[in-house]
This record gives sequence, C-alpha cells and structure tokens, in this order.
Amino acid sequence: MSVFSQEFKVQSVEKALSRRPEQSLKQIAVTLGVGYSTLQKWIRLAKKNQLEKQSQTCQKKKPSRLEYSRTF
Repeated sequence: MSVFSQEFKVQSVEKALSRRPEQSLKQIAVTLGVGYSTLQKWIRLAKKNQLEKQSQTCQKKKPSRLEYSRTF
C-alpha cells in the first residue's frame, strides 16, 4: 500500500480539477501513478473540505514504514 503526502493529494486534486477538456480523469490518475478510484475519493473529500482531516486521521492511526525504521 502506498502512502501519499497531503501535499501530493492536494496537488493531484488541483491538477484533476483544472485538466483540459480532452483529458479524462483516468488519464490524469495514470499520469500521477494513483488509482482512478483513489483520485475520485480525494476529489470527493476535497469538495467536502475533508481531504486534510482524512489524511491526518490516517497518519495518526498507521505510521509509515519510514517512521518504523526511524524508531530502531
């Protein structure tokens, strides 16, 4: 499972919402290296102003692998 930074998620949503008419959301997702449904979820959360809250909750519940390696 990949862990994406808050900044990456916000930039991805901005890119998706400002895409050219000939670009599909699926093409944007492929370009970003994320799943189509993941990008849809981030957009949905951003529109509800919950993207930041959701990311902070996930980070608190589950430390990344990098955090595990730093503790040893």
